[in-house]
Amino acid sequence: MLNRIHSGFSLIELIVGLAILASLMALGLPQYATFIANSRLRATAEGITNGLNLARAEAVKRNARVELVLTDEEPIEGLVNALPASTSGFNWVVREWVPATGAYNFIEGKVGAEGSGKSQGTGVVIASSSADATYDGRIIFTGFGAMAIGQPISFQVTYPAAGACAAANGPLRCLNVNVSPGGQIRICDPKITDTKDTRAC
Repeated sequence: MLNRIHSGFSLIELIVGLAILASLMALGLPQYATFIANSRLRATAEGITNGLNLARAEAVKRNARVELVLTDEEPIEGLVNALPASTSGFNWVVREWVPATGAYNFIEGKVGAEGSGKSQGTGVVIASSSADATYDGRIIFTGFGAMAIGQPISFQVTYPAAGACAAANGPLRCLNVNVSPGGQIRICDPKITDTKDTRAC
């Protein structure tokens, strides 16, 4: 009689394989969640930076006052003249002030939740601040590309629902977006304290 060789896995081999796979997944999932949170932080910081660069470029191109407005309202053209500014607004609108009409021209708007994971009040959080008491969430650029106020503005991009920032010994690489009075815009890492490092704030 011929002996037939059967290939395949025994039940014990299958259980051992599944146990190893489950262990690897348990070890990898926290790192994956941190990676996703850091990606969302980076996407939000880059989104703000892109909006600021657009506002500055349009101000120079049009030789006019152009502003980026942080707002919690929907960033659509129909609300361009009625947008309440907010220093922690998650959406932004770039608009041009037209003195002849006393109104704004809509240039572009963006929903901050795109790519950031913000949902029902959770997700990436933006807080902006300036030493200038007149700052209210509007970043105004003049036709020369400088800001209309004489103090820098800083945007802190954090993700409290996913953990603490690295600067507070947490796992997340929270970022800042800084705008100088002259209009220079850059993303920096508050965790880095070495002033020679270009990533430092």
